[in-house]
Formats: sequence, structure tokens, C-alpha cells
Amino acid sequence: MPRAAADLPPLLPQPRRLEPRPGALRLRDDLPIVLSPGSSGADFASAVVLRDALLRTTGAHLPVETRAHRHALGPAIELLREGEAGEAYRIAVEPGGARVVAAGAAGLRWAIETLLQLVDARGALPACRIDDAPDFAKRGIMLDVSRGKVPTLATLCDLVDLCARLKLNVLMLYVEHTFRFRAHPAIGAGHSPLDAETLRALDTYAAAQHVELVPNLQSLGHMENVLSLPAYQHLAETEARWTLACAEPGSYELLRDLYDEYLPNFRSPLFCADCDEPYDLGRGKSKERAAALGPGGLLLEHVKRIQQLAADHGRRTLIWADFVHHHPERIPDFGRDFVFLDWWYEAEGDFERVRRFAEHGLAFWVCPGTSSWNCLFPRMDNALANVARWADAGRRHGAGGLLVTDWGDFGHYNLLGNSWLGYAWAAQQAWSGDAPAARFDRAFGRAVFGDASGEIARIYRELGAVHDAGFEVFNGSPLQFLFFDDVDRAYFVRGAKPAALRRSARRIARVRARLLRASARFAADPTAGEELLYAADASLHALRKAHAGLAYVAWRERPARVGARERRALARELRALAAEQRRLAARLRRLWLARSHVSDFARVARRIERAIASLRRA
Repeated sequence: MPRAAADLPPLLPQPRRLEPRPGALRLRDDLPIVLSPGSSGADFASAVVLRDALLRTTGAHLPVETRAHRHALGPAIELLREGEAGEAYRIAVEPGGARVVAAGAAGLRWAIETLLQLVDARGALPACRIDDAPDFAKRGIMLDVSRGKVPTLATLCDLVDLCARLKLNVLMLYVEHTFRFRAHPAIGAGHSPLDAETLRALDTYAAAQHVELVPNLQSLGHMENVLSLPAYQHLAETEARWTLACAEPGSYELLRDLYDEYLPNFRSPLFCADCDEPYDLGRGKSKERAAALGPGGLLLEHVKRIQQLAADHGRRTLIWADFVHHHPERIPDFGRDFVFLDWWYEAEGDFERVRRFAEHGLAFWVCPGTSSWNCLFPRMDNALANVARWADAGRRHGAGGLLVTDWGDFGHYNLLGNSWLGYAWAAQQAWSGDAPAARFDRAFGRAVFGDASGEIARIYRELGAVHDAGFEVFNGSPLQFLFFDDVDRAYFVRGAKPAALRRSARRIARVRARLLRASARFAADPTAGEELLYAADASLHALRKAHAGLAYVAWRERPARVGARERRALARELRALAAEQRRLAARLRRLWLARSHVSDFARVARRIERAIASLRRA
């Protein structure tokens, strides 16, 4: 009986074309990995990745060899190159050997990742033909390292490894102030900033994995962590100290200094200058200039100036497209030297607006989000739909890349492992589009955790589907707002509905039980299992706290309706919740430090302490 594609191990991302064939290639010690004469050091490195991974997973030690005549010594896994660049590749596996032909060094590495995922439970490669290439040239992750949490170098290298496994070729770290500038030492001080040595080490490590580390440094809005420092307050547009003043010559002197020190740490020819959400642009020191040029003209003038600063370092400038869309009449004036990063993070939105860039021949990427920020656990349904819709629009209108964003608004208490499914779905969408949910779930578990049951992905999906507390919020989860709420003020607690709280608590309790039963499946990344369990427990705490908070509000407003016994029981429950939240804070700190420096954890701790204090006062 012919083999069906469903009989093969699930692959992530799913290849463009996959044809199963009869039989399998048994992996054994006498089966060499063969490179052709003239193969590069990068090709040899990919061969070593294949050799080492097969040794770990199958116990077979396949030697790496170079041969002029392919069939001179019998069966082999041949690794061949057709050109100098490109990510396309072909794989042919037969019982008598395997042949990989790649367009470039990156394509060969991605073919290696596919081969490793093809290895079945018997330690063999099922016979098949694969013809594969990505939909988007640039496929990546942007991780916020400025809102409170700076990862360790080890974590960032692990993230590079995950990118390579998922065939993502871009990693970007969002930086506002978290770099140690020698010329401006006050910037980033006390926030566990990255430094030049760390970035050079990460850049080198990423390049070896065919992952491009793209520099990112905020250059207009979101500058409060710099502009609040005494030495730079005069460069703020307004007293809000949010946006850099375009009318101040010192603003560009500062940016030149920062670029001169920051950009040389990266080999990428790209540079993201951000420039998003400059809410007070043209409303203060630049007001006269804005009146002369118009708000869109002022933005254009600014980004042209920073473009030149970046060009002095041989970089092409990327900027966020939000405020560009506020002035669509100016879009043609930006010219073709920019790359526009178009973002929107809800499932519903105007994803078709990227046609404005396409119509003018301007380069752009689509930028969905993991919906992890302002949440105890990501809003998975929203994230999966947002990623898919951006990918569809980008594919149809010719986007040059898909960059999934993982923000850390208001303290970055969202934990990194909770974003793994969002990253993987973005990788799938950026490479070949939609994939059947059940097969994707199995492929995700297998690629990221070494577990092909699909249960881990189902836990991510089901935990990420529970956010209902009886009221809605934008760009976040109600459960997070309840977790941090002050029960005295009860700003969010008052909006909660008991029926919704009970329903969500039951659902999370069921997912938590499944998570505990599945703990062994997280062996490849046990920290991620702990992060999911913390999210489940913090969510349950938020729901219990809201339920008790409603009772407390009712007693406070109409004390005569609550008897002494009920009041004492409520007081005990509130004290127990305070103790529980303190234990959760300790768990959060431990998980935070498992992947990151201490950074601004104290900020999150203060928010939790205020919530605890309100429970103890009640």
C-alpha cells in the first residue's frame, strides 16, 4: 500500500511539496554524510549539526566525508549545493541513500533541520521527496528587552537555536535604553543592560546558525527611559518626556553618538530605528516646524535624518508604519530606501492597508504579535488569527518579511516559554502558510519539546483560550488586570461577573490537571512547563481574588447584609489569597531569573506587593 503524507513524522514548518515513497533509509555508523569538493565551512558546519543531532537521537555516529565521486563507496547522505545563496532545497530519501540539494548555505541548513525532523521512532529516514522554499524572504522574532526584562546571553543563544529549528532567519531585540553606552553611561544604568561583548557574541553565534541579528534602537517615541534622565530632559518634545524633540539639534547629536557605539556590534545591513507611537510629536518644541511642514512632513524629515545617520554605517533603515499610515498622502515621499514594519495585534483589523506600500513599490514587512503582553498567558486565539491574517495579506501584496513581535508592556511579567507556540505558528505561516491544526500541534511538540503527541500544543491552545472574567479589555487579558488589582479600589474587580469567573476557573483547573499529567513531555524544556503551570496558577488566583473581591465590595457597600460569621470567613479568604499571591511572586522571580537578568523585576514586585497589601488590609 502506498505511504501517505500523514504516515510521515509531522514537520514544522510544513514543506511546500512532500511526496512519500516506499521504504526507509536505516541510519547506521557506516553511513557517511558526504560533502562535495569545494564545499564551504558553512556547509561543513551544517553537516556537523546533522552528525551530532543524529548521534543524540539515534545513537548512530555518521562520519562526515568529502568525495569527488558520489557513488564511489556506496550508500551515503549527500549534501550538495547548486549556488551561492538562497533558501530553497530538495531532499530525496531512498532505502539506498539520501540526497540533499540546496540553493545556498542557508538552504542546506534548513534541509538539515528537515532531515532531523524526518527521523522516525525506529531511527530511520522514511523514503520521500521534498521540494521546499519559503514564502517570505525574512522570517523572524522581535523580542522586547526594554520594558523590564533583559535575557541572559545563554537564553538569547537558546532563542537563536529555536529560530534555526523553525527556519526563522531574523532575530531582533527591541532596545530603548538597555545597552551600556560608554559615551552615555547613565542610559541603561541599573537595568541589566546588554553590552558590546554580549551583542558581538550573540551576533557571531546567530550568524553561524544562519540567523540575522538585526539591530534595533528606538529613535523617536518611547524614549521616556532616556529623556527622564537629567542630562537629556532638554531633548524631550514635551514635559511628558516621551518623544525626542526634532527641533533640537542635540537630538541628532545624541542619536549619532548612540548609533556610532551600537551599530558596529552587528553584521546585518539592516537597522530598525523604530519611531513608533510618537504621540506628542510636533506639540512642543517642534510645534513651529510641524506647522510649517505638517505632522506628516515633520515625521518624514526626522526619519530622513536618522536614515542618513544609519547609512553612514552602511545600514538600510526599518521603521514602524503606524504613524506613516496616519499620513497616507506622504507615503510616496519616503522613497525606496526604507523598509516599513506594519503592525497591528488584534485578530480583526485592516490588514489590507499594506497595499499602500505595494502600490508605490515600497518595501514592507508584516508584523503580527504573540498577544503575550498584558497577560498572564497569551491570548492564543487572538494571536493565531492575527499571525495568519497578516501572513495572508503579506503574501498577497508582496511583503518582504514576517516579523512576529513579543512585547513586555508594563514590566514584562509575561514569561518567555509561554510564547513558544506563537513563535512556531509564525514560522509555519511565514514559510508555507496554513497547516492542519492537528498536524501542526504534533509538529510543534516534536520540534520544540521532542514530543509528537500534540498534547503540549493543545495545552497551550486551551490555557490561552481562557480569559473571560465578564468584562473586556483591549490589548490584554482581564485576568492580568484582576491579578494586579487593588481590592480596596476594585477598579477591575467591580466589572467581574461571578458566572464568568466560575466558568473560567473550571476550564483552567481542567487544563492545569492535564498540564501536571503531561509534565514529563516538557523534558526538553522543563522551564517552559513551569512557566505554563505558573500562568495557570496565577490565572486561578486572579479568578478567586475577583470572586472574593466582589464579596468584599458588597460587604463594604452594604455591611448589614453580611453576618459576622460570613465576614470572618471572607477575611480569612482574603488573607489566604494574600499569602498565595506572595508565593506566586516568589515563583515568578525564580522563573524570571531562569532566563533573564534581574533587570527591573523590582517594578513588578512592587505591583504585586501593592495587590497583596490591599488583600491584607481588607
